[in-house]
Amino acid sequence: MRLDRDLALMEVIRRFGTAKQLAEVLGITNRAVSIWKRVPVRHVRAIAALSGLHPYRIRPDLYVEGYWNMLMNTADIATKMRISEAEVCQHLAGIIARRRAGSNDNSVSALPTVSEPPVEGNEGG
Repeated sequence: MRLDRDLALMEVIRRFGTAKQLAEVLGITNRAVSIWKRVPVRHVRAIAALSGLHPYRIRPDLYVEGYWNMLMNTADIATKMRISEAEVCQHLAGIIARRRAGSNDNSVSALPTVSEPPVEGNEGG
């Protein structure tokens, strides 16, 4: 494995066996996969569906909600609060934004911001 690949990409490749097997499943060339440093946005959904990995595990920089789901069960919170899970995520985003604006706690500023679902990009592969 190349050392400049991110850990999420290496986990994806391990899940499929080899970079060549991943390329075959996606219908792209082995060369395309070999130049990736991370999974291109346009392949995240397909890889998630084929591998069973949550999109957050594949591209954590794009799927912050998965970060929250790893720390807490937002579905249970939504049920108890009688609101949608999306609303729970919106509330959490507001809390984090308020804490960032008024807090000296460096650990809060290290949390990633909430992103919209990724837009298909022009990344390699």
